[in-house]
Amino acid sequence: MLFVDLFATDPSTVGIAWFDFYSIGHFCFGIAVFLIFSLFYTIPKHKGKTPIFSLLFVFIVTLIILILWEVLENFLFIDLGWKFEGRPDSWQNITTDFIIGSIGGIVSWVFCHEIFVKDKKIWAYYLFGIIGFTLWLVVFMILRALTIT
Repeated sequence: MLFVDLFATDPSTVGIAWFDFYSIGHFCFGIAVFLIFSLFYTIPKHKGKTPIFSLLFVFIVTLIILILWEVLENFLFIDLGWKFEGRPDSWQNITTDFIIGSIGGIVSWVFCHEIFVKDKKIWAYYLFGIIGFTLWLVVFMILRALTIT
């Protein structure tokens, strides 16, 4: 029973268990949101100008968007009928989704610092982001296919 409480092993436990196939999607979302808003840091910095946003601010924006996503997902999407099986997530699942999305943002932040800030290679940072996002998206689709069928 503990395994079922931790990991969704069938569609009836999606959104209830701590981890489900959507958890990987939240990791991708954290990466993507940080990448998009880091443009306000990397582009001006790459051109030798003062960045519009700091990386800390980009991370804070990422956290805010992750929270807003959970609110939208568990209230508006349920009303619109877009939510998986039409039920709200458990608090455990919401917490895990937020933490995993935050980890995606942190991974992007660390990589941005290591690649861009030290070496000024803007293309490497965004190439990493696109590849990382795509890789985790593929993992998400595989996990979803394994869980749904």
